[in-house]
Amino acid sequence: MKQYLISPDVPSFKANLHSHSTFSDGKITPEELKRLYKEQGYSVFAYSDHNVLIDHSELNDDSFLTLTSTEIDVSNKISENPAKNPCFHLNFFAPKPDAVAMPCFNPRYIRDNHADLRDKQAYIGEPTYEKHYDTIHEIITAYKSLGFLCMLNHPTWSEQTYEDYRELEGVDMLELHNYGTSMIGLFEYNTHVFDRLLTAGKTLYGTATDDNHSTRDMFGGFVMISAPSLTYSDIFEALKNGSFYASQAPLIHEMYLEDGLLHVTTSPAKQIALTCCCRKALVVNAEEGQTVTEAVFDTNVMYPPFVRLTVTDEHGKRAWSQPIYGDFNNKYN
Repeated sequence: MKQYLISPDVPSFKANLHSHSTFSDGKITPEELKRLYKEQGYSVFAYSDHNVLIDHSELNDDSFLTLTSTEIDVSNKISENPAKNPCFHLNFFAPKPDAVAMPCFNPRYIRDNHADLRDKQAYIGEPTYEKHYDTIHEIITAYKSLGFLCMLNHPTWSEQTYEDYRELEGVDMLELHNYGTSMIGLFEYNTHVFDRLLTAGKTLYGTATDDNHSTRDMFGGFVMISAPSLTYSDIFEALKNGSFYASQAPLIHEMYLEDGLLHVTTSPAKQIALTCCCRKALVVNAEEGQTVTEAVFDTNVMYPPFVRLTVTDEHGKRAWSQPIYGDFNNKYN
């Protein structure tokens, strides 16, 4: 019996889950961002401006849905130079579009260019919360208690180590690729972070995002969400359940398990690889000058507790599946 992980019969929606507009440090208005992203085939867009939580539902139409979200920055101040301070940046996604009351709120964290929002932003509790590295768990817990989803952003840019993020609880997603930080010269590919956390028993999903602030850092990282319809509830539920994959460009058209075999169909690729929690890997490479579009892998020869797929195209751009969990047959020798 086929167990579909990505089905061609379920609608898919292209999404950017990390963006900045003129409501924080972005250069482009929310309206113009909608126009630009719709032209590139995007259907879902998260306005995740810094330390404000705004419902942009007025921009919704039959083919475009906004997600209510925010990026919260929490620094570990060890230097007067902000560029030398490691930090957590977390995106929180509201369970409903109008869920705009922020916990752990302090108006002084709102950027000066939108000081007017300091008196308008809805919040819960006292507006005096001070963010510190050692209160990150409180912040995550407060948002999670309200039904928000949490994404850990750009750990490379944030200069985070395994000791920083291994103790985090309540993180639902991790940026495997952040196009914006890559465009400023950093190697923001975080599959090693993903694998270490998965191997440690964490349950989370991988994303690719733009983290766009201007026209320079657009259209380089996205997720393809499988959902019954383009409604807030269906898209949010799909993100919650990991019904999406991350990509820089390649597409995964179909992926299913049947009798221990993983069947995959993709856009033209130079390599389709299946990896697990150790050095074991299965791979299909294209011949020189050619591409491949399908692969079949025997998961019974892989190691527990998970496997995941990476598709690489002729330009070196990648797509990543979510981890596939299973009690695979092979054991360590």
